[in-house]
Order: sequence, then structure tokens, then C-alpha cells
Amino acid sequence: MLTIGENAETWLVHRLLERRAAERPDHPVMHWEGRDYGYAALDREAGRVAAGLAARGIEPGARVATMMENTPNHVSVWFATAKLGAVEVPVNTACRGDILAHILSSAKAEAMVLDAAFVPIVAAVAGRCPALATFVVDGAAEEARRALPGTVLSLEALAAGGGPALARDVAATDTACIMFTSGTTGPSKGVVINHHFALSFAVVFNEIVSLGPEDVTYNFLPFFHIAGKFILLGTLLADCRMVLRPRFSVGRFWPEVRAHGATVTVAVGGICHMLHAAPTRADDADNPLRMIYAVPNPHDVLEEFKARFGLQMTEGYGSTEANIVAYTRPGEATPKGAAGRAAPWYEIAIVDEMDRELPRGAAGEIVVRAKHPHILMEGYDGLPAATLAAFRNLWFHSGDRGHMDEAGFLFFHDRMKDAIRRRGENISSFEVERLAGKHPAVAEAAAVAVPASVGEDEVKLVAVRRPGAVLTEEALLRHCAAEMPYFMVPRFIEFKDDLPRTPTQKVRKVALRAEGVTAATWDREKAGFRVTRDGLARGG
Repeated sequence: MLTIGENAETWLVHRLLERRAAERPDHPVMHWEGRDYGYAALDREAGRVAAGLAARGIEPGARVATMMENTPNHVSVWFATAKLGAVEVPVNTACRGDILAHILSSAKAEAMVLDAAFVPIVAAVAGRCPALATFVVDGAAEEARRALPGTVLSLEALAAGGGPALARDVAATDTACIMFTSGTTGPSKGVVINHHFALSFAVVFNEIVSLGPEDVTYNFLPFFHIAGKFILLGTLLADCRMVLRPRFSVGRFWPEVRAHGATVTVAVGGICHMLHAAPTRADDADNPLRMIYAVPNPHDVLEEFKARFGLQMTEGYGSTEANIVAYTRPGEATPKGAAGRAAPWYEIAIVDEMDRELPRGAAGEIVVRAKHPHILMEGYDGLPAATLAAFRNLWFHSGDRGHMDEAGFLFFHDRMKDAIRRRGENISSFEVERLAGKHPAVAEAAAVAVPASVGEDEVKLVAVRRPGAVLTEEALLRHCAAEMPYFMVPRFIEFKDDLPRTPTQKVRKVALRAEGVTAATWDREKAGFRVTRDGLARGG
């Protein structure tokens, strides 16, 4: 239906749902908690919510914040804002306090639709968001009226009293949503996404996983994350079906995949490592899943993972700002650790600090340029200087460090803000984590910089043991010393039951850096170990 570079003016988020509703009104496109939802039912409910928002004075271009779990009502609100020509501002449900106030105020949200569970959290910051005057609550609206300022009504009442369906004039270049970055490396910025760009994610995703009408997608990623959105949009585009879940669960994942016949899913952050760390079962491969799009792949156990679960995997590299700009092709010989080759709609280069392109094999910043209009972000909302800096010299600057090999395969090294510099050496936290994770007792690891006593950084490794595994700091240190260059071996090691995460399962390294060296942190130097070019030694 949609091909990048063609019929760009028809690329409207809500029109995709409306066309499907006209073509196949009763097709069960979405399954939620034992109930199927057809195209027409979803479109009708979105229309009711759109009309209700319009009756409350929400005009095209107005910002409507959402703070909701994955539910059919969330889907209705999302498509309602598109129909209205308003701008959706999906808020991470983990946000609190200053971060939440920053998002709502900087986005200039006029209205907010939220689950009742989030009312106390929003009420605590509502007074700091002067533009926010209307609240629509999915749940106990009476309690919300006592807690929230301004106009407060229930989502049910809003949808019931909206009047006739809307027919607003919306353009593909109009802003569909402002998505705030996850803040894993610093304060969140609002990424401006128009309708065409939003749908381009679905086109690229469907190309990567070869999504077709017989597929069933399994979506546990929240709709404030771009992957949660493009799974649903991709499902609509392929005219298949989607199982919607509120969140990821290791224990429920395979039973639900089997029960619903799911064939495709997206795994971000440490999800593949969590699945791999679970105890093996004789029927692990007896499941309908044919493809996982993983960011990143579990490279050190990739073939074992695929064989164990009887599926194929593909990996990509991208961002909310720039789409999935590189990916691996199933069946194509791919070097270990590569995120893939450039998607046909994008150019990728590696540049130095002066934006000069580097030769193949040299590490630098990953930059991206689109070959077609409107398949990159419009910019950062309200931040013209940051937008200009990101697009300097006609390339989008990712803030990521990597290299390309002679065959054009892209290798991601690290977020540049996550890089560690120790005694004149640049260290990739990604590589520290990968090598530490090769230990059979390590389920997952995160490496961060902590201040050294005299300038630069020391390496701290935070590790999670596999269930039932026994592993000491000294044993992990010896493993690292055997696997890593001497300068990369961590000085500090700390074990945790789990790593701090965003709701999309990305590790919150900013939180680990803020913790620094704690009372629970083991220091190899205090334990009497030193690392030299020749290996690990005792004593000073």
C-alpha cells in the first residue's frame, strides 16, 4: 500500500486505519485480554474520542499528552488525535516529578489523557504546567476531579458526548506526535514526527521482517516507544493481526506466543538475554515464532539462541530521530557483531570530529542522510539550536560511535556519552558488556564510567547472575582479564538482582553512573589485584 518515494501526500496515520475499516470492517486486527477488535470498531471508537476532544476545544495543532498503559483505549486516543489533526505527546509511564513536569511544560500540552493510576503522579506536577487545562481520565474520574486542576472528565463521557465524526483536513507533513527520547544518556528531548515519517517506520519494519497477511505480531512494547507504534502500524499495513500485551514478561512470553500463534516480535534492550537466561526446556523450539527483530542481537550466543528456539533473527540500527537506517538481511552472511548494511532509503557514513568521512574500518560518529523527503525527524521540539547541531553539514548526527567494514556492514560501538576513557584509551562499554557476558554465569552486564582519582575514568561493571549461578567478583575479574585488553578490564564490580531499566527494557546507564562506587561495589585494587599488559597479578 505504501512505498517510500510514492504517493507521499496520502501518508496519514488515521487514513490507514480508515481504509482498512472500509475494506475489511470485521477483520480481528488486535487481540487484547481475551477479546478481538476489528478495524471498524477501532476506527469508530477513535472517531468518537476525536469528536469529544473537538467538543472540548482541542483544535488542529494542539498538543494532547497521553500517559496510558497498552490498552485498546490507548489505541483509540492515539488515532483520535491523528483524526483531529492534533499532536499526540506520548509520555513514558515511568516519568515522575521534574522529568514529567519538563515533558508536559516543554511540549506545551493543552490536554492530557491518562489512566486513573497515574492521577496522583500527574497531580503532583500539574501546577507547574500552565498550559495544561483539560484532563481526560480512563478510570475513576470522580477521584481525579478532587486531585487535578482545570476540567476533568472521564474518557467514557468524552467519547459519549462528542457529536458527529470529524472530517479534518490533515496533511502528511503535519506533526503527528512528539516523542520524547528515553533519557538513557541525559535529559529527554521531544522528537517531532510528522505523519509521513511515522508511517515510514512501519514500511521499513515490514520490509525487515517480511510481514505479511498470515502473520501475527506480538507487541508488548509501550506506545510511547517508537517500536510499539511501528508494530501496530506495520500490522495495519500488512493487514495481519496483533496480540497486544501490557508489558514484557519472561514467564508469560512463550506460553502466550504459543497460545496466540504469534510469528513476529521485537526485542529491545536485554530481552533476548533474559529469554536465553531462562532454564532450557525440551519443547523450546516448539513454538510458532518465525522472526525476532532484535536491537541488539545476542551476538555471542546468536546461533545457539536461534537453534534453541527454532527461529530466525534480524537486527537493525536506528533511532526515533532517524528510523531503522541499517539492518541485517535473513539468510545473508553477516559478520559477527554487525548491525547490518544501510537500508535502501538512507546513506550512512562514519565521520571524525570535523565531520570528515573516515576510511572503512576507522571508528567515528555514525551520521545518516535520507534519500527521500520526510523519512527523518523534523527536529527537536522547541530546540532550534539542538536541531541545527544534529543536522549540521547536511547529515543527521546520531551521537553514536561505530565503524563500517569494506563490505558496508555497520558496527555499533557505543553511545558517545557512554564511552569510557581510561588512561588515554577509549573504551566501548558495549564491548566490555559483550565480553563479560560470555561468562556462563552472567545473565546480563552493564559497564559505566566512574571518576578516577586522577583525571579520566575507571571502568565499573554491574552484572546480573543467571538464576542459581554462583559467581564471585574475583572469578568474574579473572574472566574479564582473560577476554579483554588490559586497559578495558574493570576495576570495580558489583552484582545486582536486576539492572535499572526504562519501560522498554533499555538499561538506564545514567542511573548506574549516578550511583557510582557504592558500599556494595568490589574494588580489585583494594582486593590486591592489578592488571598489566601481561595479565592479572597479585599485589602492587
